[in-house]
Amino acid sequence: MKKHLVSAGGLVFRIEGNRPIFLLLGFKRRNTWCLPKGLIEEGETEVEAAKREVMEETGLKTLSLIDKIGEIHYNFWSKGKSFDKTVHFYLFETNQRETIVGEEHDMYAWFSYERAMEALSYRNEREILRKGFEIVAKRIKELEPK
Repeated sequence: MKKHLVSAGGLVFRIEGNRPIFLLLGFKRRNTWCLPKGLIEEGETEVEAAKREVMEETGLKTLSLIDKIGEIHYNFWSKGKSFDKTVHFYLFETNQRETIVGEEHDMYAWFSYERAMEALSYRNEREILRKGFEIVAKRIKELEPK
């Protein structure tokens, strides 16, 4: 029987010039780039878990919640067991440039939207990036002087 896991994560951006750039975490050994995420702990809401995971994995201290982006679903095997996983993603803005290399990843980088779409290893996370970018682009347009 499959076990169901529920996680939360974040798409983090900051504005450089007048364009958003997005933070991705990397794993050299697996040659993958992904978004920060992790399991929701007992008593936590989705958004609390998303913010905690982003802060733990990146060292970012200043995160402003913008909106919920959506969720992804996937299956995986670990130690001979099958798992179904749902990950709820939230959009966060920061003004910090420097992050840390955490225990779970060994690289990080800020990417333009186009480069992030190329770099992200998982199709479902690219869809989260696309939706998040649409939210950011709309916000930037609304802030432009008329």
